[in-house]
Amino acid sequence: MKTIDSFKNKNKMPGKSNKDRRLGVGIIFIFIGAVLILSNLGIMPPTLRHHIFSWQMILIAIGLFGVVNNRNKTFGLIMISAGVFFLLPGILGFPYQMRHMFWPAVFLVIGAYILLRRRVDPDDIDMMDSTVNDEDYIDDLNVFGGSKRTISSANFIGGRVTSFFGGSEYNMLAANISERRAVIDVLTIFGGSKITVPADWQVQIDVISIFGGFSDKRNTLPSIQMSLDKILIIKGLVVFGGGEIRNM
Repeated sequence: MKTIDSFKNKNKMPGKSNKDRRLGVGIIFIFIGAVLILSNLGIMPPTLRHHIFSWQMILIAIGLFGVVNNRNKTFGLIMISAGVFFLLPGILGFPYQMRHMFWPAVFLVIGAYILLRRRVDPDDIDMMDSTVNDEDYIDDLNVFGGSKRTISSANFIGGRVTSFFGGSEYNMLAANISERRAVIDVLTIFGGSKITVPADWQVQIDVISIFGGFSDKRNTLPSIQMSLDKILIIKGLVVFGGGEIRNM
């Protein structure tokens, strides 16, 4: 069983994560620019450019984002594997239309990640702790629908929120964070999340956003003193979706 200290140490390096993320984004943009230049100069064969700018490469690129961010390696490796798997037949000249495989591939990848996400990363929230009740954590799955909840736990430790073509809304104004940091792991694909927290909570957003975003829309209240022991960490992945943090 993981100790509270290891739980905290696992989530207190946001600077390194952001630096690695910027490095990954920069490399991808440099690569795209180099490919376009080589293609426009006639140096790169048209077939190679076609493979590089394909939906399979989009899966691989999304996977690279996940691998760069240590908290999403499982998802990243799944996406890279799926991209390579569906890219190779086109390169090797297999006789079928790969474009018809895009949405099946997306559903396979999402399904695999949802299953592995629960198995591979169980120690973010120590469910075996006898002091933890069902009200102290979130474990929601929203598919083609939504959820709206009020969290009033005095020992909130975080949870997981998965939204696929759906959304979620959480009101935590009456909640209190436990002695450990609360961590919410989000996976949002074509969906959104809204989380309302007390004004004295510190919020750290460490979310990978691809064609989407997760923003901090809290109002600054000069009369409120931020608490040093109430830290909410939002991590995870947002693809073609969004999320926001508010305090009222």
